[in-house]
Amino acid sequence: MSDLPTHPVHEELLKENGVQLFDVCIVGSGPIGATYARLLNQAGYHICVLELGDMHDGQHPAAHLKNQVHYQKDIDAFVRVIQGAISPVSVPQSSMVIPEMDPAAWRPPPPVQGSDIDQSQIMHGRNPKQQIQNNLGAEGVTRCVGGMATHWTCATPEFLTGVERPEIFADGDTDDREWKKLYDAARLLIGTSSAQFDQSIRHQTVLTALQNSDRFKNRDVKPLPLACHRLPNQSPYVRWHSAENVYGEKLFQKPPAPGHGFFRLLPNTACARLLTNDVTNEVEIAEVRDVVQTMENGAPCIAAIKAKVFVVAAGAVATPQLLAASGFGGMRDQQSPRCPNIGVRITEQALAFCQIVLRQDLVDQVCDSGHPQWWTDRVAAHKAQFPNDPIPIPVQDPEPQVNIPVQENFPWHAQIHRDAFSYGDTGPRIDPRLVVDLRFFSMEDGCSTNRMFFEPNMFDRYLLPQATFEYIPSVKRAQEASDMMADMTAAAHILGGYLPGSNPQFMTPGLALHLGGTTRVGLAADEDKTVADFNSRVWGFKTLFVAGNGLIPTPFASNPTLTSMCLAIRSAYTIKELLEGRTVDDIRETPEEWLNWTNKKDGNYPKHRVLYKIDIGEE
Repeated sequence: MSDLPTHPVHEELLKENGVQLFDVCIVGSGPIGATYARLLNQAGYHICVLELGDMHDGQHPAAHLKNQVHYQKDIDAFVRVIQGAISPVSVPQSSMVIPEMDPAAWRPPPPVQGSDIDQSQIMHGRNPKQQIQNNLGAEGVTRCVGGMATHWTCATPEFLTGVERPEIFADGDTDDREWKKLYDAARLLIGTSSAQFDQSIRHQTVLTALQNSDRFKNRDVKPLPLACHRLPNQSPYVRWHSAENVYGEKLFQKPPAPGHGFFRLLPNTACARLLTNDVTNEVEIAEVRDVVQTMENGAPCIAAIKAKVFVVAAGAVATPQLLAASGFGGMRDQQSPRCPNIGVRITEQALAFCQIVLRQDLVDQVCDSGHPQWWTDRVAAHKAQFPNDPIPIPVQDPEPQVNIPVQENFPWHAQIHRDAFSYGDTGPRIDPRLVVDLRFFSMEDGCSTNRMFFEPNMFDRYLLPQATFEYIPSVKRAQEASDMMADMTAAAHILGGYLPGSNPQFMTPGLALHLGGTTRVGLAADEDKTVADFNSRVWGFKTLFVAGNGLIPTPFASNPTLTSMCLAIRSAYTIKELLEGRTVDDIRETPEEWLNWTNKKDGNYPKHRVLYKIDIGEE
């Protein structure tokens, strides 16, 4: 099957545990891969996690970069961190044409029908086969330990039943019971709370204004669920959660914590492909390339990671990309692929955006009587410290974090807040205390004409197949997006006036970074439209699993991370059963005993504050 040298990590495994195979190899180190790693490792299994990118912080692997003091104090500065972290997936070649260029300078040659693609034209996501009109032009990937959770918003809402949430069981009561267990566990694992901004003047001002408005009073306007916790003593700062929190305080211990298996996370380790056994046709090896050693030696440094089970949790783009590189399907015009639905029926969210400056009357109301004591005390302290400040909002008042959730008649998700994305910094034009961001996300149905496939003779900077998008919104969902824009402008009018330069606009497709359906899951009856079952096991394989937002088979407007964690919790139990020799072909409820760690008395109960040596109890 392979004459690759075994990776040196196997020597450590053999020396410490007397075994030569990992139980599970996980490709991808974000919160979804971390969910598998934590749950299976604390169950005693030996785990190896592969990550193509770097580790930013050795003391806090996979930590959220926004926790750095500089970005806590200046959220707009974090915009450039996000911009630097995200790599574009597919850039049309026409974007290289600059009409004002010196006539003597190099210019792209016109395409020749049937000719091979010049590899020099495809650096940094440039893709000569990508059309402009059906591209997800802002779709991107983050390659580092922790993935996009190193710079995400931490928004973790649930999917709405009957609209967004996938149906695992036909019986409604069974399905509701399963999802409740999974959502409760996932929220605990990532540390979700809706109360961390309750004592924010701006938050309460925005929340109350929308709740009391005629348009939104029946729309369940509420605090945005966020994976974070406020620092002690009602600090103006919060600790933003990430994959670091999912890994927990025990996973990186050496020797392993009692009851835990061997665990290694290998950064700068690219998984080039998965290799199957010639007889069983099952995956047995991950062919990996040490990126740093390859750079230093000038030649590929390739080795084999061997395991009993493989989980690809590398994101909605990189997961199907690895399956395609392994020959399983997803390549352009591939004949008789083993997995024909890789990258088919993809979904993405239309994103409407604007920024407003708070209305004068809302700012004036900050000084009104009748507010809670904490509010009155902070305004008084601010006036005493800054008597000449014309704005009564305290300098360190936490930002607003408000949510208008999806409803059946309003199928979009809204975040009214102040946060950093790859766009939307205010600069010095206006005091940031007065600025509020509005981001509204719509949904899309998965249809067979919306797809992402990979080019057989083109490669990205890591020598994996280049992705190409073909994506056009449906007529129905396009109209909903237009209605969503009207809804956003109505909310903006309630809160203030538009910040010049940030008027209502639709952003470039893909900028939501919530790509779904690339490796969608389904029931046996849907095998011809899906890649894996609801245990996340790839159809036709026994030991290959997929994970992440790409699994979600339904249209969704809400942030998908929490739901993807739910599917990972289910799947991790299936892997445990498989490793114990049990049959896992059917779809069953997740047993309560698999979730024993959600009990506060359990030794594996998540303790997010302990990660930072602030053990003052959990909320």
